[in-house]
Amino acid sequence: MHGSGGDRRDWTAQERRFERAVYLDLPGHPTGSALRSAAEVADALAPLVAAVDGPRAIVGHSLGGAVALELARRHPDLVDGLVLLASGARLPVPDRVMAGLRDDFAAECERVIAASYLAGPSRDAARHREAMHAAGPAALEADYAACAGFDARGALGEVRAPALVIAAGEDVLTPPWLSEELTRELPLAQMALVPGVGHAVMAEGAGAVNLLLAAYLARLELTLDGI
Repeated sequence: MHGSGGDRRDWTAQERRFERAVYLDLPGHPTGSALRSAAEVADALAPLVAAVDGPRAIVGHSLGGAVALELARRHPDLVDGLVLLASGARLPVPDRVMAGLRDDFAAECERVIAASYLAGPSRDAARHREAMHAAGPAALEADYAACAGFDARGALGEVRAPALVIAAGEDVLTPPWLSEELTRELPLAQMALVPGVGHAVMAEGAGAVNLLLAAYLARLELTLDGI
């Protein structure tokens, strides 16, 4: 599951490696109505997740990570494992960012792109820009509201699924300290840091992320087979 303003195309580098994965668009990206809380998104997506044969490892980036955590809390029978990229137990959004979005949507899109793709213009950055504009300002504002309203600190002890937390070393949108805090909050979590990349870690750090994902899935499969 993608993050704020994105869509399934954010996972292009993973589609080539994980052919059996199911890539979900959050409501409003671009079809349907965007929802303003991670819990609402989790409940809306739960039937789609349930339709996928288990076992299920839920992979979420940024806001998608918050949705994955809400799925694990609210629908634990649907979640056997979690991979949370550039995400946190909370996802604060400064008031100035919300104000900037309302004043100049295009400028906010460019700010996010510049912070997410440190290597500069790329096909991945272009795809993300297209996704943001396809969803539009109302969807991005709803995404930001969902992030700002999400704070699962103190409530993640009930999550029993083993988790892999992947942080991006140069992420200014969800800094690594938020991933560290998330790792401490989860009972069964390990964290990996991908250096030298920004918020779009699954694109700019695709090689490392794909290896980490493959290793995690292999361990999860062995664990589940042993139960």
